[in-house]
Amino acid sequence: MSGGERVNEYDASCADCGLPVPAGGGVLRHGAGGWEVFHPAHAPQPGPPPRGTHTGWHRRRLLALDIGSTGHRPGVDRIRSAALRGSDGTAHDWILDIGSDIQDPADAFPDALPAPDAAPAPAIAPAPSSLPGAVPPGPALEELATLLAAHLATGELLVVWFAPYVLGTLHAELLRHGLPPLAERLPAGVAPVCDPLVLDRHADRYRPGSRSLRAVAEWYGVPHTAPGDPASDAGASLLVAQAVAACHPPLARLSRPALHTDQIIWYAEQTSRHADAPAWPFTPVEPLPWEPAPEG
Repeated sequence: MSGGERVNEYDASCADCGLPVPAGGGVLRHGAGGWEVFHPAHAPQPGPPPRGTHTGWHRRRLLALDIGSTGHRPGVDRIRSAALRGSDGTAHDWILDIGSDIQDPADAFPDALPAPDAAPAPAIAPAPSSLPGAVPPGPALEELATLLAAHLATGELLVVWFAPYVLGTLHAELLRHGLPPLAERLPAGVAPVCDPLVLDRHADRYRPGSRSLRAVAEWYGVPHTAPGDPASDAGASLLVAQAVAACHPPLARLSRPALHTDQIIWYAEQTSRHADAPAWPFTPVEPLPWEPAPEG
């Protein structure tokens, strides 16, 4: 048994063969119902359940959205880039020229480096207007919203990792540029949404460790080549959603409306200790004036 293995504190029975396992002599593995004890020779390798061949929403057309922004304050921060990735090969990318809307572009390129012992300065990204392919925010956001509304109007799932942040920021940005938000474009509301973070936390609630997109993608064996890049994040979110459903048939067999509704309940349970958690799939946020994020 390796030094990093977790062992049982009390006498138990092996979940594989049923024979006794003395305290300290077994290996702990988390399963769908909690922690299980195994003889070291019988312990399965850590990993998700095997993927099944069952049908479900994960085999239908999915579209995944991700954004890159100036921060994590939906009413204040601005979308700098966005990406859509579809299970049918659909791919759209935008780089938004937010330029002087939030800072003097000259401030992004200091003339002198700080002294070696100076306190670290807040990170300031180069103005998006300096990036190849940057376009005005208004037309880009309108194109993005039009594609999202058209997809949701068909009743197919929109995959969004941590939907409250992404959809809340998008809502405020559309209003900021005088554009109708998604809620006004869809008579039935912004649904159905699939949030792989909510799904994974519900399907495998006892798994220790990080639940970042990078960590969850690694757990399910999903490629995620450039964490933080909207295109890579959207693609990984899509594959993670499909993987969670493939590994957990009861989730996959939910109807799309039921999946959306159940995630509202699961998210509320998952965030019950966080009084300031936004609602799922998002809280409509009014746009606020730009201000730098507080230090620290």
